Amino acid sequence: MAETHVDDLEGERLRFNDDTWELTGRLDVRRNGGVIDAAARKPDRVRGSTGSLRFELRDPPASLNPGNLGTFTAALEPEDGGHTLVVGREHATNHYRLESLLYD
Repeated sequence: MAETHVDDLEGERLRFNDDTWELTGRLDVRRNGGVIDAAARKPDRVRGSTGSLRFELRDPPASLNPGNLGTFTAALEPEDGGHTLVVGREHATNHYRLESLLYD
């Protein structure tokens, strides 16, 4: 697992399971880059429920390398029935689809 922070994702909001979630910008790259957990919170709660939105790689095997993340960009894009995390690297672009939510 490798943890990093992406400023461009901080504050991004999305709807998942009938709730609004706000990304904190923290990403955990897991399972050889096939899974990215994005830390999030419910912005409308006083104490703020927290969790991780789990994004899974759509087109394996190319993915981020958790052993050497290098320089990359990440952007959240809506798509029919869900959301995609688009990760851009120098020679590749990977798409990770939002699949589940893990509560803290």
